[in-house]
Amino acid sequence: MITRRRFVKILCALPFITSLPRIGSANNIVDFAQLKAGYAKRLKKILAAGGLPYIDIESSCNSRKLDMASVAESMDRLNIGLMALSADIGKGQFRKGVRFDNLSKTLLAGYPDRFIPVGNGGQPPALTEDTEPFLDAQEAAALKKQILLFGEFEFRHYPSPRQAKRGETDRDVHVPINGPIGHRVFGMSEKAGMPFQIHYEIENELLAPLEKMLEQYPKANVIWCHLAQIRYIERGASYTPEYVDALVRRFPNLYFDTAFGNARSVYPPSNQRHARVWTDDGNLKAQWRDLIIAHPRRFLSALDLGGDRLNKIDKYDKNHRNFLNHLPVETRHQVAYRSAWSLLFGEEFD
Repeated sequence: MITRRRFVKILCALPFITSLPRIGSANNIVDFAQLKAGYAKRLKKILAAGGLPYIDIESSCNSRKLDMASVAESMDRLNIGLMALSADIGKGQFRKGVRFDNLSKTLLAGYPDRFIPVGNGGQPPALTEDTEPFLDAQEAAALKKQILLFGEFEFRHYPSPRQAKRGETDRDVHVPINGPIGHRVFGMSEKAGMPFQIHYEIENELLAPLEKMLEQYPKANVIWCHLAQIRYIERGASYTPEYVDALVRRFPNLYFDTAFGNARSVYPPSNQRHARVWTDDGNLKAQWRDLIIAHPRRFLSALDLGGDRLNKIDKYDKNHRNFLNHLPVETRHQVAYRSAWSLLFGEEFD
């Protein structure tokens, strides 16, 4: 007997699918209006049942190892509304000449009411060793209306806690945000009218270059991932709730996602608790809570699932809901799904 999961996998492997909802034409243009209607229906269904849906604006995966049906089932079970699940182009794909992994096409074919079409993660080697073809492919997908959001570009990235424990150093990335790649990405966002995400470690010397780019590209909507995630506090002491408040007031094009560790999460190389929003006893610090309440439209839900932790979706969902539960009800709903909705669609969620 073929299970539903197996059946969906078979369908998604076919070159053309006629039995599933139509989300694009032969030239792969996505019908955003149809997608939006399906998204709204799903969010409202969860809300009507008394749940709190959220839009995960930032997760990624290895498309060749993704169990799409398992993720979709987890989203239903956990009341996760939507997910922007980006494909990372690994070294193997890169060597084979892949510069755009159209995972979103497969996701939308299988589950058009759950996944947001998003560009690929901007990581080495694609971003740094074959920059122009990689960025050309991302820009083309945006201008052809194949995606709603650019992926997460890694300008300054330390190895993740898991990678650090394994002794892996290939994610120790430093691409100047005010260099040629940064200008191309910011300009691409303005041209396409599409938000993009940045992984940009919080360090004092990196703040001014980002501010200058935000000034130079006022129509580039930037999602700075991982609010108040500081790996080395001595390197980022000037990043405070007051500083972020000043940024939000100066730059209407700047947003923050709220994917960060829990109060006990430690970054191994520094041996510091790097999610700076928490008190020692696991409460949300009043200064960060007040900041989010003051500017709720500028903060977005996110899980930051990755290729090596998609099987931990339950844990990440629990951690994120713990954060949301520290916010007042109205702010909680704004951060959970309304902020992302207005950013992606230019309108309030009705």
